[in-house]
Amino acid sequence: MKDFLNYLNEINDLSSLTIMLMWEIDTKVPKDSIDYYSDLLNKNDSKIFEMSTSDKYIELLDNAINSDEFKKLEEHKKLYFLHLKEDYEKEKRIPKELFEEYSKQKIISRQSWAEAKDKKDYKIFKPDLEKMIELTKKIFSYINPNSDNLYDDMLSEFERGIKSKDIDPLFEELKNKIIPIIKNLKPKELNGIKNEYSKSELLDISNYLLDYMGFNKDKRELGFYPHGYTSKLSKNDCRIAFKETNDIIDVATTIIHEGGHGIFELYCEKDYDELNMVEVQLHALHESQSRFYENILGRNINFWIPIYNEFKKKAKLDISLEEYMNYLNNAKTSLIRTEADELTYCLHIIIRYEIEREIFNGNIDLNKLPEIWNQKYKDYLGIDVKDDSEGILQDMHWSEGSFGYFPDYLLGSIFDGMLLGRINEDIGDVDTILKEGRIKEITDYLNKNIHKYAEAYNIFETCKRVCKKEMNVEPLVNYFKNKYERN
Repeated sequence: MKDFLNYLNEINDLSSLTIMLMWEIDTKVPKDSIDYYSDLLNKNDSKIFEMSTSDKYIELLDNAINSDEFKKLEEHKKLYFLHLKEDYEKEKRIPKELFEEYSKQKIISRQSWAEAKDKKDYKIFKPDLEKMIELTKKIFSYINPNSDNLYDDMLSEFERGIKSKDIDPLFEELKNKIIPIIKNLKPKELNGIKNEYSKSELLDISNYLLDYMGFNKDKRELGFYPHGYTSKLSKNDCRIAFKETNDIIDVATTIIHEGGHGIFELYCEKDYDELNMVEVQLHALHESQSRFYENILGRNINFWIPIYNEFKKKAKLDISLEEYMNYLNNAKTSLIRTEADELTYCLHIIIRYEIEREIFNGNIDLNKLPEIWNQKYKDYLGIDVKDDSEGILQDMHWSEGSFGYFPDYLLGSIFDGMLLGRINEDIGDVDTILKEGRIKEITDYLNKNIHKYAEAYNIFETCKRVCKKEMNVEPLVNYFKNKYERN
């Protein structure tokens, strides 16, 4: 076991360097050095792939699994090592040359996507999208050569064991139940919050919120990037990037969301102290935690009652808490997923899922992709897409080959509806806990019941284990009805 952990930590060290390089490319490096660092990133990724698919790796891992130390481990730790073996067996089948081509194309496609988005022209990105789709198909044909549904394999890559048959009935039922709610929405006419913030002010506001949530300030660093994300470099280093903007609502919701990711990542280490880094690869479960903080907690007025006076000073606001909450909870149809409210957001994800699924089922002509996208926005949300930048090009996920990721956001939200009820039963009324400033009790509950188990259980298994029920949409639908249906 010790021999394997030492080898795994060598791989983890390289993984930390990869994440550090990506962070630097996104937030700091000069434009003229991007090619150099991108090449360095490719070399590092190739080394990680080589080490994690080597004969030495599987020999050490098998020895560890057959050891007396393994027999003494708790079930969730045993599953971690068994999952490593599953991953090895899949990755070992991928030719190194194909992996390197795929890695290089991801960087090229991301740059192509950025140019196309800036120029609002899908045609610029289309050739690289086609390459990413074909390379992704090749990769997964090696991962599972006997598969009859490659898209299911992609889904499972992001949330272990998940398939379309698990998602389809949940999304279809949710879509049918929330479209009538959305059609009857009566959004408030708001004037907007007009302020200007320096970088230091944005960092001060963000650090204040993260401290309040229970995110260890000695284990985090913040940076600026057009799209919010969280990266974990080690057990003591978690990075959050967010957009430099004067939109305080966007700042607050993004930071609370990414803080939920970070709390999950850092806490799971406490059960794996032998390792430099255990990065949670269950993305639906991960998104459930970030969206639970952002939406279920962060859009609840009681979250803000204990801190609003101080937050108001830092954010230079001259509005009451009630007015501020109107901005946080003003549900209305809109074009941009990352700016959508918690209710209409569900349809943004369903649109992407349905398109992805049909792309890999061979039912979509990529030349017509913008038209298909625009029609779904008209059918589901009743709005017209003005250009490719705010339509088919608004997300970077496909440029990076992340096909199968989008449904994880919504699976996370469905689970959150159930989790809210469970927490109310187990530790008391969430509204009261928040109103009294005891949010860290909720964080502690999540640490002990979900975060501790890291990689062991996917979101469906976690739901049965924590909520004692199968996943279903009713709690989330009821949450939306109680909040957004108006007389």
